[in-house]
Amino acid sequence: MDLYLIPGLGADHRLFDRLALPEHTLHYLDWPRMPEHASLRQFAQELAHKIDRSRPHGLLGVSMGGMVAQELAAITDPKCVVLISSWKGRSEMPWNIRMMRGLRPERMVTDVMVRRVVPFLRILRWTLGMEDRASQELGQLMLSTFSARDLRVMMDAVIHWNGPTSPLKKLVHIHGDKDRLMPISLIKEPIVVPGGTHFMVYSRAEEVSAAVRRALLDRT
Repeated sequence: MDLYLIPGLGADHRLFDRLALPEHTLHYLDWPRMPEHASLRQFAQELAHKIDRSRPHGLLGVSMGGMVAQELAAITDPKCVVLISSWKGRSEMPWNIRMMRGLRPERMVTDVMVRRVVPFLRILRWTLGMEDRASQELGQLMLSTFSARDLRVMMDAVIHWNGPTSPLKKLVHIHGDKDRLMPISLIKEPIVVPGGTHFMVYSRAEEVSAAVRRALLDRT
């Protein structure tokens, strides 16, 4: 089956370098450049042009990519949607994320911050679960490909997302119990990866790959 992979905010196709899904044909969807105040639904509409809807396909998204995958599902009618380290709606977001709507924290993101400050913030690496040097280096490399302006657009879209219009039936949610950005205590019916952090699709790729393979086998 064709499987379309969507990375998270500030990430690209390299996030999936360690994911092993040999039974499927993988297609990597990197982020398009969107106008100011674009919604996640608009991101999905733009990415939909890259999906061959004439063939059976699935969607797999990490973090922001999982949210966009849910919006995409209403357009492309996939066989299955796999979320990794993501949210299914506003009810799964912690209070500190929900309160950001009125504060507009994305305005603080500047090119100087992205290039010179963010890579050295230990609290950010801790929150994302970038526990080893390879994960930290990859995170920095991916982030460096985005302008502050594009990161602000992404952040704004995530903060203002309420969830898909209607719940998806063919959906599986894989989540780590050590995810500090998206606490598992708020996640409904997840498949749990013990010790998995927000960056587990790369740092614990073997376990995540196995969970994805089982999920796709059961639901396709």
